Amino acid sequence: MFSNVHIVLVNTSHPGNIGSTARAMKTMGFKKLLLVNPKEFPSLKSDALAVGCIDVLKKAKVFSNLDDAVASANINIGLSVRTRKASIPTLSVNECVDHVLSDNNLKYNIIFGNESSGLSNSDLLKCDYIVSIPTHKDYSSLNLSAAVQLITYEFYKNSDTHISNKKKPVIRATAKEKNYFIESLITLMGQTKFMSVKNSKSLTKKIYILFNKANLESDEVNMLLGMLNSINKKLNK
Repeated sequence: MFSNVHIVLVNTSHPGNIGSTARAMKTMGFKKLLLVNPKEFPSLKSDALAVGCIDVLKKAKVFSNLDDAVASANINIGLSVRTRKASIPTLSVNECVDHVLSDNNLKYNIIFGNESSGLSNSDLLKCDYIVSIPTHKDYSSLNLSAAVQLITYEFYKNSDTHISNKKKPVIRATAKEKNYFIESLITLMGQTKFMSVKNSKSLTKKIYILFNKANLESDEVNMLLGMLNSINKKLNK
């Protein structure tokens, strides 16, 4: 169950939260855990709070940065409680569940940030969508493993009644393919002087958001890279 979905924890500061997350995941049928730059892992504290779910911890993959962790996924969904200025598309929890369960041919990452600060703005630029869990107005900060439990429960609750997409699978571009194209485009824009020191930060943000919204397929990314290569050849003559 949910073999195409990874739970990703970024910069986790307390190892106990990793163990609690493993338990929250397995009780709802999720077993694939990715850890980005955890402060302490492996850890006896993680093992203790996993309570019978140590197998999830043993198979967890550890990465030094978010780019490498999400590179093979087609869709990255970040959890954030804060309002952001960047116009990254948002989904409700129900919309997120429908999106993921509608096509089990795609690979998804559900990404959770640090316990105190959440995902950074640069982390969110690597996300195709942002999801916020509704909370009472007096206090909106959920414990990390509690947030994972809520999201995974919603998936589990809806999985039996949801009809999977039986259409011919779309070969969606991976995050690695998409980010390589974006970085190549930004480099070219710098060479043509369209991007300057003054506007590079705002343009970079807008470019990431634009192409994340596009839901590019793998062959579309290859076509765009071919266009960039053609332009580069002309410029270098």
